[in-house]
Amino acid sequence: MALAKPEAPVDFYVDARTLDNNIRILRVLKKLGFKTIVLTYTTTDSTCETRDLEKNILEECEKLRLNVFVKANILSENKGYLKMCLRRIRSKVDVVSISPKNLDVARFSGRDRRVDTVVFTYDELVRFYDDSQAKLMGQNGIALEIPFNRLWSGKQISYKTFFFLKRTFYYTVKFRVPLIISSGTTKKIEVKSPKQLISLLEILGLPESYAKLSITTYPLAILKRNMHKRSCKHVQQGVDLA
Repeated sequence: MALAKPEAPVDFYVDARTLDNNIRILRVLKKLGFKTIVLTYTTTDSTCETRDLEKNILEECEKLRLNVFVKANILSENKGYLKMCLRRIRSKVDVVSISPKNLDVARFSGRDRRVDTVVFTYDELVRFYDDSQAKLMGQNGIALEIPFNRLWSGKQISYKTFFFLKRTFYYTVKFRVPLIISSGTTKKIEVKSPKQLISLLEILGLPESYAKLSITTYPLAILKRNMHKRSCKHVQQGVDLA
């Protein structure tokens, strides 16, 4: 599904529905400096839908020299359904993310290597992202993904909010969890520049050098790894054709 090789900076979460009625958003993303975008559609563990890119979107991305990939974000509250969905969907998309709705699914998502990122809103961070979750994700190389526009969910930014976010990043750094900050764009006014995304992490206490990894090294590593896995040279884990 990838149009070309991935390049940084990357917006790892642009809602695919955004482009159904406003393809001009692609031009805004390009103008802001993004070279790669990951169009994200949301499904549930029970329905487990797949979606291909529309031809006009591919053509526009090619015209703009914008690399595009497809991600399935699976809303899950049932580990059994999620296992079946992962078997069905993993080979059909470029990236798989899980939005866990309970602790059991959060823990499962943190150790299953078919999962690329675990996506949390603020409420889910508070409920599920503790030292045990961070340690699990760090051990298995599964990234923590925080969509900028989904983070606040209309809540007033308070001292308590910043406390929990600082705690989140403390665990993330401590257990070396790959961190990805994405826009979570659902409409044109929600588009964020690479600098805005990095600045949020800096405000919350992360060094600039570490914050930059969230839109460069970490997302690129996932995209390149998955491209390799889906290539004809890859036979199985640890086995590649010369």
